[in-house]
Amino acid sequence: MTLAKEVMGAVEGISPPALAEEWDNSGLQVGRADAAVSRVLVALTPLPEVFDEAREKGADFLLFHHPLIFGGLGSLDTSRYPGDLLARAMRDELTVYASHTSLDATPDSRNVSVALAGTLGLSGRLRVVAPAGALRKLVVFVPEEDVEAVAEALAGAGAGRIGDYTRCTFRSPGTGTFLPGDASNPHLGERGKLEYAPEVRLEAVVPAHLAARAVAAATEAHPYEEMAHDVYPVEGYPESCGYGRVGDLPEPLGARDLADYVSERLGAPARLVSDPEPERRIERLAVLGGSGGTFLKQAATSGAGAYVTGDLDYHDALLAESLGLVAVDAGHAPTELPALAPLAEHLAELVDVPVEVSRVRR
Repeated sequence: MTLAKEVMGAVEGISPPALAEEWDNSGLQVGRADAAVSRVLVALTPLPEVFDEAREKGADFLLFHHPLIFGGLGSLDTSRYPGDLLARAMRDELTVYASHTSLDATPDSRNVSVALAGTLGLSGRLRVVAPAGALRKLVVFVPEEDVEAVAEALAGAGAGRIGDYTRCTFRSPGTGTFLPGDASNPHLGERGKLEYAPEVRLEAVVPAHLAARAVAAATEAHPYEEMAHDVYPVEGYPESCGYGRVGDLPEPLGARDLADYVSERLGAPARLVSDPEPERRIERLAVLGGSGGTFLKQAATSGAGAYVTGDLDYHDALLAESLGLVAVDAGHAPTELPALAPLAEHLAELVDVPVEVSRVRR
Protein backbone atom coordinates (compact mmCIF):
# COMPACT_ATOMS: atom_id res chain seq x y z
CA MET A 1 0.00 0.00 0.00
CA THR A 2 1.24 3.50 -0.90
CA LEU A 3 0.58 6.20 1.69
CA ALA A 4 -0.01 9.88 1.09
CA LYS A 5 3.17 10.75 3.00
CA GLU A 6 5.20 8.71 0.50
CA VAL A 7 3.69 10.58 -2.44
CA MET A 8 4.20 13.91 -0.65
CA GLY A 9 7.82 13.00 0.04
CA ALA A 10 8.36 12.24 -3.63
CA VAL A 11 6.74 15.53 -4.68
CA GLU A 12 8.91 17.43 -2.21
CA GLY A 13 11.99 15.77 -3.69
CA ILE A 14 10.97 17.18 -7.07
CA SER A 15 10.00 20.65 -5.78
CA PRO A 16 11.53 21.26 -2.32
CA PRO A 17 9.21 23.21 0.02
CA ALA A 18 12.16 25.36 1.14
CA LEU A 19 12.09 27.01 -2.30
CA ALA A 20 8.50 28.23 -1.87
CA GLU A 21 7.89 31.92 -1.21
CA GLU A 22 6.89 32.95 2.32
CA TRP A 23 3.53 34.27 1.10
CA ASP A 24 2.75 31.01 -0.65
CA ASN A 25 0.81 28.04 0.68
CA SER A 26 2.42 25.08 -1.04
CA GLY A 27 2.06 21.74 0.70
CA LEU A 28 -0.75 19.60 2.10
CA GLN A 29 -4.10 21.34 1.72
CA VAL A 30 -6.55 18.61 2.76
CA GLY A 31 -6.16 15.06 4.02
CA ARG A 32 -3.97 12.84 6.19
CA ALA A 33 -0.40 11.74 5.74
CA ASP A 34 -1.32 8.14 6.56
CA ALA A 35 -4.13 7.92 3.99
CA ALA A 36 -3.86 5.18 1.37
CA VAL A 37 -3.28 6.31 -2.22
CA SER A 38 -4.35 4.30 -5.27
CA ARG A 39 -4.05 6.91 -8.06
CA VAL A 40 -2.62 10.42 -8.46
CA LEU A 41 -4.19 13.06 -10.68
CA VAL A 42 -2.02 16.08 -11.58
CA ALA A 43 -3.78 19.32 -12.49
CA LEU A 44 -3.10 23.03 -12.71
CA THR A 45 -5.97 24.52 -10.71
CA PRO A 46 -8.46 23.15 -8.14
CA LEU A 47 -11.71 23.20 -10.11
CA PRO A 48 -14.98 21.23 -9.84
CA GLU A 49 -14.20 19.58 -13.21
CA VAL A 50 -10.97 18.16 -11.80
CA PHE A 51 -12.79 16.73 -8.79
CA ASP A 52 -15.35 15.20 -11.17
CA GLU A 53 -12.54 13.62 -13.16
CA ALA A 54 -10.92 12.29 -9.98
CA ARG A 55 -14.15 10.54 -8.99
CA GLU A 56 -14.54 9.11 -12.50
CA LYS A 57 -10.97 7.73 -12.53
CA GLY A 58 -10.72 6.69 -8.89
CA ALA A 59 -7.94 9.16 -8.11
CA ASP A 60 -7.61 9.87 -4.39
CA PHE A 61 -4.50 12.10 -4.42
CA LEU A 62 -4.92 15.42 -6.25
CA LEU A 63 -1.66 17.23 -6.97
CA PHE A 64 -2.27 20.84 -8.02
CA HIS A 65 0.08 23.61 -9.01
CA HIS A 66 -2.22 26.30 -7.61
CA PRO A 67 -3.15 26.00 -3.92
CA LEU A 68 -6.76 25.37 -2.96
CA ILE A 69 -6.19 27.29 0.29
CA PHE A 70 -4.43 30.56 -0.46
CA GLY A 71 -4.28 32.76 2.62
CA GLY A 72 -6.20 32.54 5.86
CA LEU A 73 -9.76 31.27 6.02
CA GLY A 74 -11.96 33.41 8.26
CA SER A 75 -14.89 31.09 7.66
CA LEU A 76 -15.74 28.01 5.63
CA ASP A 77 -18.70 28.69 3.36
CA THR A 78 -19.33 25.35 1.68
CA SER A 79 -21.65 26.89 -0.90
CA ARG A 80 -18.87 28.61 -2.84
CA TYR A 81 -15.19 28.40 -3.73
CA PRO A 82 -12.95 27.31 -2.04
CA GLY A 83 -15.20 25.99 0.75
CA ASP A 84 -17.25 23.85 -1.64
CA LEU A 85 -14.15 22.03 -2.89
CA LEU A 86 -12.68 21.71 0.60
CA ALA A 87 -15.91 20.10 1.80
CA ARG A 88 -15.96 17.84 -1.22
CA ALA A 89 -12.35 16.76 -0.65
CA MET A 90 -13.12 15.86 2.96
CA ARG A 91 -16.37 14.09 2.07
CA ASP A 92 -14.64 12.02 -0.64
CA GLU A 93 -11.59 11.41 1.59
CA LEU A 94 -9.17 12.93 -0.93
CA THR A 95 -5.65 14.07 -0.29
CA VAL A 96 -5.10 17.50 -1.86
CA TYR A 97 -1.56 18.84 -2.22
CA ALA A 98 -0.17 21.96 -3.92
CA SER A 99 3.27 22.45 -5.41
CA HIS A 100 3.24 26.12 -6.33
CA THR A 101 6.21 28.51 -6.12
CA SER A 102 8.36 25.57 -5.04
CA LEU A 103 7.81 24.14 -8.55
CA ASP A 104 8.31 27.57 -10.14
CA ALA A 105 11.77 27.88 -8.56
CA THR A 106 12.95 24.27 -8.52
CA PRO A 107 16.09 23.30 -10.47
CA ASP A 108 16.23 22.57 -14.20
CA SER A 109 14.20 19.82 -15.88
CA ARG A 110 11.48 20.14 -13.23
CA ASN A 111 10.97 23.89 -13.40
CA VAL A 112 7.75 25.43 -14.76
CA SER A 113 9.66 27.86 -16.97
CA VAL A 114 11.97 25.12 -18.28
CA ALA A 115 8.90 23.25 -19.53
CA LEU A 116 7.64 26.46 -21.17
CA ALA A 117 11.04 27.04 -22.79
CA GLY A 118 10.96 23.51 -24.18
CA THR A 119 7.48 23.97 -25.61
CA LEU A 120 8.64 27.16 -27.33
CA GLY A 121 11.68 25.39 -28.78
CA LEU A 122 14.32 27.44 -26.97
CA SER A 123 17.86 26.09 -27.19
CA GLY A 124 21.30 26.74 -25.72
CA ARG A 125 22.05 26.92 -22.04
CA LEU A 126 18.86 28.10 -20.34
CA ARG A 127 19.85 30.81 -17.89
CA VAL A 128 17.72 31.82 -14.90
CA VAL A 129 15.95 35.18 -15.12
CA ALA A 130 15.50 35.71 -11.36
CA PRO A 131 17.56 33.44 -9.05
CA ALA A 132 15.95 32.06 -5.89
CA GLY A 133 16.92 29.97 -2.90
CA ALA A 134 19.96 30.20 -0.65
CA LEU A 135 23.40 28.64 -0.31
CA ARG A 136 25.18 27.05 2.61
CA LYS A 137 28.79 26.04 3.14
CA LEU A 138 29.15 22.60 4.67
CA VAL A 139 32.44 21.84 6.41
CA VAL A 140 33.24 18.31 7.59
CA PHE A 141 36.34 17.18 9.49
CA VAL A 142 37.38 13.77 8.20
CA PRO A 143 40.23 11.29 8.86
CA GLU A 144 42.61 11.37 5.90
CA GLU A 145 41.80 7.83 4.75
CA ASP A 146 38.04 8.52 4.60
CA VAL A 147 38.06 11.79 2.67
CA GLU A 148 37.10 10.33 -0.70
CA ALA A 149 34.18 8.35 0.69
CA VAL A 150 32.73 11.40 2.43
CA ALA A 151 33.35 13.63 -0.61
CA GLU A 152 31.50 11.13 -2.79
CA ALA A 153 28.59 11.08 -0.35
CA LEU A 154 28.40 14.88 -0.42
CA ALA A 155 28.35 14.91 -4.22
CA GLY A 156 25.57 12.32 -4.24
CA ALA A 157 23.50 14.56 -1.96
CA GLY A 158 23.82 17.56 -4.26
CA ALA A 159 26.73 19.40 -2.62
CA GLY A 160 29.71 20.81 -4.49
CA ARG A 161 28.10 22.17 -7.66
CA ILE A 162 29.44 25.45 -9.07
CA GLY A 163 28.21 26.37 -12.55
CA ASP A 164 28.81 23.45 -14.90
CA TYR A 165 31.25 21.87 -12.44
CA THR A 166 30.36 19.20 -9.90
CA ARG A 167 32.26 17.55 -7.02
CA CYS A 168 33.80 20.91 -6.16
CA THR A 169 35.48 20.73 -2.73
CA PHE A 170 38.32 22.37 -0.85
CA ARG A 171 40.55 20.30 1.39
CA SER A 172 43.07 21.43 3.97
CA PRO A 173 44.99 19.21 6.41
CA GLY A 174 45.09 19.67 10.16
CA THR A 175 44.98 17.92 13.49
CA GLY A 176 41.79 17.02 15.30
CA THR A 177 41.70 16.41 19.03
CA PHE A 178 39.11 14.61 21.13
CA LEU A 179 38.82 12.92 24.49
CA PRO A 180 36.46 9.88 24.36
CA GLY A 181 34.08 9.69 27.33
CA ASP A 182 33.20 6.62 29.37
CA ALA A 183 30.09 5.84 27.29
CA SER A 184 31.76 6.44 23.92
CA ASN A 185 32.75 3.90 21.28
CA PRO A 186 35.63 5.70 19.52
CA HIS A 187 36.72 4.80 15.99
CA LEU A 188 40.19 6.02 16.94
CA GLY A 189 41.89 6.24 20.34
CA GLU A 190 40.83 5.04 23.77
CA ARG A 191 38.31 6.12 26.36
CA GLY A 192 39.72 8.60 28.80
CA LYS A 193 42.79 9.38 26.65
CA LEU A 194 43.24 12.58 24.64
CA GLU A 195 43.65 11.69 20.97
CA TYR A 196 45.46 13.67 18.27
CA ALA A 197 44.30 12.59 14.78
CA PRO A 198 45.43 13.74 11.30
CA GLU A 199 42.27 15.04 9.68
CA VAL A 200 41.19 16.97 6.59
CA ARG A 201 38.86 19.96 6.59
CA LEU A 202 36.55 19.09 3.69
CA GLU A 203 34.22 21.86 2.54
CA ALA A 204 31.67 22.31 -0.22
CA VAL A 205 28.79 24.62 -1.07
CA VAL A 206 25.31 23.12 -0.94
CA PRO A 207 21.84 24.53 -1.68
CA ALA A 208 20.10 25.36 1.59
CA HIS A 209 17.19 23.06 0.73
CA LEU A 210 19.65 20.14 0.41
CA ALA A 211 21.84 20.94 3.42
CA ALA A 212 20.14 18.52 5.82
CA ARG A 213 20.36 15.72 3.25
CA ALA A 214 24.05 16.45 2.66
CA VAL A 215 24.78 16.35 6.41
CA ALA A 216 22.94 13.03 6.69
CA ALA A 217 24.88 11.57 3.75
CA ALA A 218 28.22 12.72 5.17
CA THR A 219 27.32 11.30 8.58
CA GLU A 220 26.49 7.93 7.01
CA ALA A 221 29.85 7.80 5.20
CA HIS A 222 31.91 9.16 8.10
CA PRO A 223 33.68 6.61 10.34
CA TYR A 224 33.39 8.55 13.60
CA GLU A 225 30.69 8.00 16.19
CA GLU A 226 30.20 11.78 16.28
CA MET A 227 30.93 13.75 13.11
CA ALA A 228 32.31 17.27 13.63
CA HIS A 229 30.84 19.63 11.03
CA ASP A 230 29.78 23.23 10.44
CA VAL A 231 26.98 24.64 8.29
CA TYR A 232 26.86 28.37 7.64
CA PRO A 233 25.27 30.75 5.10
CA VAL A 234 27.21 32.11 2.14
CA GLU A 235 26.31 34.68 -0.51
CA GLY A 236 24.80 33.46 -3.75
CA TYR A 237 22.10 31.21 -5.14
CA PRO A 238 21.92 27.50 -5.90
CA GLU A 239 22.68 26.61 -9.51
CA SER A 240 19.60 26.62 -11.78
CA CYS A 241 17.14 27.53 -9.01
CA GLY A 242 14.84 30.44 -9.71
CA TYR A 243 12.14 31.96 -11.86
CA GLY A 244 12.11 32.18 -15.65
CA ARG A 245 14.60 31.06 -18.28
CA VAL A 246 16.41 32.69 -21.20
CA GLY A 247 17.23 30.75 -24.37
CA ASP A 248 17.67 31.04 -28.12
CA LEU A 249 14.75 30.98 -30.54
CA PRO A 250 14.96 28.54 -33.46
CA GLU A 251 15.22 31.57 -35.77
CA PRO A 252 15.10 35.37 -35.38
CA LEU A 253 11.57 36.78 -35.31
CA GLY A 254 9.91 40.16 -35.32
CA ALA A 255 7.65 41.01 -32.38
CA ARG A 256 4.35 40.27 -34.14
CA ASP A 257 5.70 37.07 -35.65
CA LEU A 258 6.88 36.09 -32.16
CA ALA A 259 3.36 36.53 -30.76
CA ASP A 260 1.98 34.36 -33.57
CA TYR A 261 4.69 31.74 -32.98
CA VAL A 262 3.91 31.60 -29.24
CA SER A 263 0.18 31.28 -29.98
CA GLU A 264 0.83 28.37 -32.32
CA ARG A 265 3.19 26.53 -29.95
CA LEU A 266 0.97 26.93 -26.88
CA GLY A 267 -2.33 26.44 -28.67
CA ALA A 268 -3.74 29.60 -27.12
CA PRO A 269 -3.91 33.27 -28.20
CA ALA A 270 -0.90 35.35 -27.21
CA ARG A 271 -1.11 39.15 -27.03
CA LEU A 272 1.71 41.51 -27.99
CA VAL A 273 1.70 44.21 -25.29
CA SER A 274 4.97 46.02 -25.94
CA ASP A 275 6.94 46.55 -29.15
CA PRO A 276 9.33 49.46 -28.59
CA GLU A 277 11.36 48.82 -31.78
CA PRO A 278 9.13 47.35 -34.53
CA GLU A 279 12.09 46.68 -36.84
CA ARG A 280 13.99 44.60 -34.26
CA ARG A 281 14.59 40.90 -34.86
CA ILE A 282 14.51 38.84 -31.68
CA GLU A 283 17.00 36.01 -31.20
CA ARG A 284 17.04 35.48 -27.43
CA LEU A 285 13.82 35.06 -25.50
CA ALA A 286 13.03 35.19 -21.77
CA VAL A 287 10.07 33.13 -20.59
CA LEU A 288 8.33 32.75 -17.23
CA GLY A 289 5.35 30.50 -16.63
CA GLY A 290 2.41 32.07 -14.82
CA SER A 291 2.14 35.65 -13.63
CA GLY A 292 5.45 37.32 -14.52
CA GLY A 293 4.83 41.06 -14.39
CA THR A 294 6.95 41.49 -11.26
CA PHE A 295 9.99 40.12 -13.12
CA LEU A 296 9.97 42.58 -16.03
CA LYS A 297 13.12 44.39 -14.87
CA GLN A 298 15.04 41.13 -14.48
CA ALA A 299 13.88 40.02 -17.92
CA ALA A 300 15.08 43.32 -19.40
CA THR A 301 18.58 42.81 -17.97
CA SER A 302 18.78 39.11 -18.85
CA GLY A 303 20.15 39.65 -22.34
CA ALA A 304 16.84 38.70 -23.97
CA GLY A 305 15.17 40.85 -26.60
CA ALA A 306 11.66 39.75 -25.65
CA TYR A 307 9.74 38.34 -22.70
CA VAL A 308 6.86 35.85 -22.75
CA THR A 309 4.78 35.37 -19.60
CA GLY A 310 1.21 35.75 -18.35
CA ASP A 311 -1.00 38.34 -16.67
CA LEU A 312 0.67 41.49 -18.03
CA ASP A 313 -1.47 44.56 -17.37
CA TYR A 314 -1.51 48.12 -18.68
CA HIS A 315 1.22 49.34 -16.35
CA ASP A 316 3.39 46.29 -17.09
CA ALA A 317 3.15 47.16 -20.78
CA LEU A 318 4.27 50.73 -20.09
CA LEU A 319 7.22 49.50 -18.02
CA ALA A 320 8.27 46.97 -20.66
CA GLU A 321 8.19 49.65 -23.36
CA SER A 322 10.27 52.02 -21.24
CA LEU A 323 12.82 49.22 -20.71
CA GLY A 324 13.05 48.59 -24.45
CA LEU A 325 11.64 45.09 -24.00
CA VAL A 326 9.23 43.33 -26.34
CA ALA A 327 6.59 41.72 -24.12
CA VAL A 328 4.04 39.04 -24.97
CA ASP A 329 1.18 38.04 -22.67
CA ALA A 330 0.49 34.38 -23.44
CA GLY A 331 -1.88 33.85 -20.51
CA HIS A 332 -1.42 32.41 -17.04
CA ALA A 333 -2.64 28.87 -17.63
CA PRO A 334 -1.18 28.33 -21.12
CA THR A 335 2.32 29.22 -19.88
CA GLU A 336 2.09 26.81 -16.93
CA LEU A 337 0.29 23.83 -18.44
CA PRO A 338 3.44 22.48 -20.17
CA ALA A 339 4.91 21.75 -16.73
CA LEU A 340 2.24 19.20 -15.76
CA ALA A 341 3.40 16.32 -17.97
CA PRO A 342 7.07 16.47 -16.81
CA LEU A 343 5.89 16.71 -13.20
CA ALA A 344 3.70 13.62 -13.62
CA GLU A 345 6.50 11.73 -15.36
CA HIS A 346 9.00 12.51 -12.59
CA LEU A 347 6.51 11.54 -9.91
CA ALA A 348 5.57 8.27 -11.64
CA GLU A 349 9.22 7.22 -11.46
CA LEU A 350 9.22 7.68 -7.68
CA VAL A 351 5.93 6.19 -6.50
CA ASP A 352 4.26 2.82 -6.96
CA VAL A 353 0.84 4.06 -8.05
CA PRO A 354 -0.48 5.34 -11.40
CA VAL A 355 0.06 9.05 -12.06
CA GLU A 356 -1.69 10.92 -14.85
CA VAL A 357 -2.33 14.47 -16.00
CA SER A 358 -5.85 15.88 -15.83
CA ARG A 359 -7.73 16.55 -19.03
CA VAL A 360 -8.83 19.92 -17.58
CA ARG A 361 -6.64 22.54 -19.24
CA ARG A 362 -7.03 25.58 -17.01
